[in-house]
Parts: sequence; structure tokens; C-alpha cells
Amino acid sequence: MIGTLLFYNKNFGGAAAVQDEIRPRDRRDRQATEEAIVQAFERVVLRDGVQGLGVNAVSQEAGVNKVLIYRYFGDLPGLARHWASTSTFWPSEMELIGHDPAAFAKLSVPDRVRQVLRNYIDAIRARPGTVEMLAAELMSPSDVTRALAEGMVRPSKGVSEYIQLDTAERDITDLVWKLIYVVNALTAYMTIRARNNPNYFGFDLAQDASWEFLRDTVSQMAERYLEE
Repeated sequence: MIGTLLFYNKNFGGAAAVQDEIRPRDRRDRQATEEAIVQAFERVVLRDGVQGLGVNAVSQEAGVNKVLIYRYFGDLPGLARHWASTSTFWPSEMELIGHDPAAFAKLSVPDRVRQVLRNYIDAIRARPGTVEMLAAELMSPSDVTRALAEGMVRPSKGVSEYIQLDTAERDITDLVWKLIYVVNALTAYMTIRARNNPNYFGFDLAQDASWEFLRDTVSQMAERYLEE
């Protein structure tokens, strides 16, 4: 009996040791597969647009069984949400504050808001894939477009920590959120318009000068709106 217990204990320990050796490799294999899927998703969305996305398209691009997409990400919207939160699909906090936290911190709170709004316009304009998603969300919304849109929550929360509205001389939180709503809608419409029909009220949205006028307008609007 004792000999039998020793035998099983020895084998149990050996099996555990083998599992310990296998698990790191399994984790590496899973990480590699997840990364391949995420990269495939990005290639498909940038090449074929949001309308070209599908579990089959992504799995074929990644060269993996589509079952793994469901296993690792839940479903296609889950994969879209993961990609949007870890890629450059949406602008980062650093991009929105101008890549210089020290200089940004020296600005007044209203000026921080103005800079973020201006940088947001530039950032979205520089992302044709994001503009396409905004257009798709408007014309043919789906679980995937909604999942991609949710990715904007992450940098928004991060930027608010840099702006530090609570340090303003007066409470302008409500005013700032109203500005954000207006500028977000304006940016979405104008970037979609530039993509499909760039002529707008005498402005050519294919020209940088038109966007500089738009940025200045937003900046002046914010300055007057937030002035004490």
C-alpha cells in the first residue's frame, strides 16, 4: 500500500512537472495566436473597411480556425473592442495633449481644453480607417461599429486626468462636456464629408487651409464659451 502511494505520488509530481513545462509554451502559443488574429483584424479593416469585416475573413487572413476567435475574444465585436482599445485606431492621451505633459500642465484649464479639441480634429482627420468606421456607424450601425466606438472611452478618461477640470477657478465641467459633444459631432461630420464630398459651403475639405479655419473656429468658440 505504501509502495503504491509512493508510486502515484511520484507520477503525480512528474505529471505536474510536465504540465509546468508545457504551460508556459501553451501561453506563448496562445499569445502568438491572439496577436495573429488581432493583426489580421487590423489588415482586414484597413484594407476592406468595416463592411469587409467578418469572422471568416479574419480567420482566413490570420490562417487560424475561426473557433479560436470565439474562444479568445468571445465574438467579432469582442475582437473589435480589444483591437480598438490596444491599437492606434483612436488617438492616445499623449497625442491629444500634444506629447508634452509638462508643457500641457503649464496651460490654464480652458487652454488645455482648447488644445485637446484642436488636436482631436487633427487626430481623427489623420485616421481614414476611423473615419470610415464613423461613416459606417452613421449609415449602417452594427455590433462591430458600436464596439469600435466604445474604444474612444479609454483615451477620453485618460485625457480628463491631464486636463484636471477640478483645478479650474470655477466649475466648467458641464460647459466642457457640451463642447466635447459639439466638437465630436462636428469632427465626425466634417471628416466623413471630406471623404465623400469635400465641397462644403465654399470650403474645400481636401485642403489644409479649410481645416485650419475649422480648428481656429473651434478654438475661438471654446475660448468665448469658457471665459470667466
